[in-house]
Amino acid sequence: MKEAIKRYLERTGFEDFNPKAVLFDMDGVLVDSMPNHAIAWQRSMATFGISMSETDAYLTEGARGVDTIRNMVRKQKGRDITEEEAQVMYDEKTRQFGLLPRPRLMPFALQLQEKVYRMGLTIGVVTGSGQRPLINRLLRDFPRVSRERLVTAYDIKNGKPMPDPYLAGMEKCSTKPWQTIVVENAPLGVMAGVAAKALTIAVNTGRMPDSALKEAGADMVLPSMEALYDIFTIKQTQEEKWERMYKYVLEFYRKHHRRPSKHKPEEHEMHNWLKHNKKILNQGKMKAERQRKFDRLIKLGEKYRRLNQYAYQETKEQRIL
Repeated sequence: MKEAIKRYLERTGFEDFNPKAVLFDMDGVLVDSMPNHAIAWQRSMATFGISMSETDAYLTEGARGVDTIRNMVRKQKGRDITEEEAQVMYDEKTRQFGLLPRPRLMPFALQLQEKVYRMGLTIGVVTGSGQRPLINRLLRDFPRVSRERLVTAYDIKNGKPMPDPYLAGMEKCSTKPWQTIVVENAPLGVMAGVAAKALTIAVNTGRMPDSALKEAGADMVLPSMEALYDIFTIKQTQEEKWERMYKYVLEFYRKHHRRPSKHKPEEHEMHNWLKHNKKILNQGKMKAERQRKFDRLIKLGEKYRRLNQYAYQETKEQRIL
């Protein structure tokens, strides 16, 4: 990450990089949907006499669907069509996509967003998609994504590779380019992030060669979201790290009304953090300010333990009766 930041500063001429937000692309980054998109593109365009290969689908990934269609019609039919005409064709593509099996979430996408959230960074999503079912699923399956910080094909006129989508994402997240990280997987998306002067990381989850992402200008190219999860870090003081983890665990208690479980991998970090801090507390080595806040967590944990214990006992008695 240090080398990527160094290249970024050299590329942009900015004096410093102070990340405040991460803007994620959707298809191929958060959702493993590109294989389905490729099939839907080929089938839908064939009904309009347009030949579109799997490679075409991957090469145009990230662009607004109506822009892709207008370009394909211009190239193959030699004529220009209106955005309204392209929208009719795009609606058929959306219908074909809906007939295919539901795509899985990209491995480690959820975990990465949780890590980003624990660091105190704002999370946004910038997609060239206009498929409402997929967007609604995104909002449902990713708890850290909000509609207020989501940019879709309907929010901008000039799509990727123009910088407009990511500039709109920065506006929604109240950040400047030198405060923004873009996570992309396609050349057009990388070009958009670079044009917006954000630090741009490419995860090669598709069928593009790494060279295509590097040539598009990516400050870093990685093989997967898991690889990005493993290296993702920003400079924080120990006090900042503790405070952010405290707030994260406090939010977990309020939302789930229970302690983090050692049996759930996604809760291991919180479980281990609580265990470590209890040890520090029992040794009398915890700072007074931290102790006041940590006591609050202990009381909440005990409160919910009792409530859950009573609820379990009542359920057990009902089963006996």
